[in-house]
Amino acid sequence: MSHAPFTFAGFRRGARDGVPLALSIFAYGLGFGLVAAQAGFGVTKAVATSAAIYSGSAQLAAVNLLQTGEATLLALFAAILVINARYLLFGAALQPWLWAAGPVRSYGSLLLLGDANWLLTMRRISEGEEDRAYLAGTGTPIALGWLSGTALGAAAVSILPRPEALGLDLMLACFAAAMMAAMTRRRADLVPVVVGAGAALIIARVIGPAAAVIGAGLAGGAVAAAMHRRAE
Repeated sequence: MSHAPFTFAGFRRGARDGVPLALSIFAYGLGFGLVAAQAGFGVTKAVATSAAIYSGSAQLAAVNLLQTGEATLLALFAAILVINARYLLFGAALQPWLWAAGPVRSYGSLLLLGDANWLLTMRRISEGEEDRAYLAGTGTPIALGWLSGTALGAAAVSILPRPEALGLDLMLACFAAAMMAAMTRRRADLVPVVVGAGAALIIARVIGPAAAVIGAGLAGGAVAAAMHRRAE
């Protein structure tokens, strides 16, 4: 099981490919740091949040819920859980390739797993990448970019413009749209997206934004699961 290559050369190759992604993730982290500081987070709390949750989409959703004044601990937990549930699928997709390096190396690499380097690693696997250290290599500069961007945004909130002035309030929507475009192979793949978006609009109007994130994730996920089961 542990005979698959896991070398510094593979790590270095992944880090080289991850640097361009880290630059955009740095800007994303900067935006989160600004939003978090405006919500009352200090630098330490903002960076700790980025390190612990390590998901820009979940973190921004959580901060937005806090800013509405409607957030409860259960609502925050549910929103983060629903948004980050995709990592279960990411890990499952990587398992046949990554697990060959052994559990310690596999789990250690998964701590650096994110949307961007998952897409990059899956593409490299399809092209024949065999060195399992590649995933950790891609994740390292991205993690550094995310945490340093968060720290800078939170620390410089008093001198930097509001996120809206820099267009950083659109980072989450743009990143989600890019993920959707990269993972869409046929028109039917858009059905869960449409269902989730519709559910979010309806729930936000009827109940409020705190429940909209959770409802959209559950509705879209349920439709996707039903479509996958029917295809089988």
